[in-house]
Amino acid sequence: MKINILLSNNFFNDHCSYSFAYPIIKSINLIKKSGVQINFIYSTKKNIFDCNILIIESRFCGRMEKTKFINFLKENKNKKLKIIFADTADNSGQIQREFLTFADAYWKGQIIKDKKKYLKAHYGGRLFTDFYKKKFNIKDKKIQLSNPIKNINLLKKIKVCWNMGLCDHGSFAHIKQKLFSIFKSKFFINNSNNFFSPSIERKLNLSCRIGINYERETVQFQREKISNLLRNHTETSKISRFKYLNEIKNSKFVVSPFGWGEICPRDFETFFHGGVLIKPDMTIFDTWPNWYISKKTYLPINWDLKDFNNKIKFALNNYNKLKKIAINAQKNYLIYTTGKKSKEIFAKRFLKLIKN
Repeated sequence: MKINILLSNNFFNDHCSYSFAYPIIKSINLIKKSGVQINFIYSTKKNIFDCNILIIESRFCGRMEKTKFINFLKENKNKKLKIIFADTADNSGQIQREFLTFADAYWKGQIIKDKKKYLKAHYGGRLFTDFYKKKFNIKDKKIQLSNPIKNINLLKKIKVCWNMGLCDHGSFAHIKQKLFSIFKSKFFINNSNNFFSPSIERKLNLSCRIGINYERETVQFQREKISNLLRNHTETSKISRFKYLNEIKNSKFVVSPFGWGEICPRDFETFFHGGVLIKPDMTIFDTWPNWYISKKTYLPINWDLKDFNNKIKFALNNYNKLKKIAINAQKNYLIYTTGKKSKEIFAKRFLKLIKN
């Protein structure tokens, strides 16, 4: 079987695109052993249709006119060719309806468990932005609604692929990513294993270094409110990456609110550095790997944040009991990133997805 994957020619500079390609590159030798040949292609000028499966990463066609690109695909593909659209946006709510209709499968790193929710438009394009509009009447100056899916039968095309957690989130991950962008060498595609045990001494109670200035008020709301609620506990303004990672390493708890999407690199930096992750409830989302097991791998907070102060107080008074959450989370994280079978686990996942 031959698979062509269309990527932006500078995919390594976009964290979502890079995170999508990362585990494929890392496990490519195992995938090849199964009889699957993978080619990465960065332009439509090459013979992209010379394959059994064509995977289109969403950033590849980001600046193209969608209808024109889809017509190009329709006019040139053969009947046996299967097309997969890989939506690498870091939120679960937005579905690109044109590609869902055209493609044979629609991949996303995280989706809403109840797919029927995609049949309705969501204010701000996300479930949580829609929630803040309805609950607190937060309005965006530039209003955006997600495109509702009109045909319920299309929902079965939506599949969970893998999330950004499989990418490297170690202390020098950003340097390795930069080196990969320069040398294009697989040598730099490896997850750091110099992780920090949850049992090390931690001098700080909390870390939550976040940006709160977003052009969309419904996205900004949660972060701004959390920042205000933490005012008496810790500083939340941004600092240098070196200081930020050092702070996480020395923190018992790390608060990781939603941003443009629900999943954030901070989640995995917390697992890597051994802190207890505190995060808005993730139970309504489906993702792979599933890093978010309530009260076992993270401490959930309600989206309305009414329980936030009590949760923080409870956490600070019960760190020794809650430390097991960090232990569980890190153990789970290492299985999929640096474990002896991590490449094999991903290869099996990838092969299962393309066969289905």
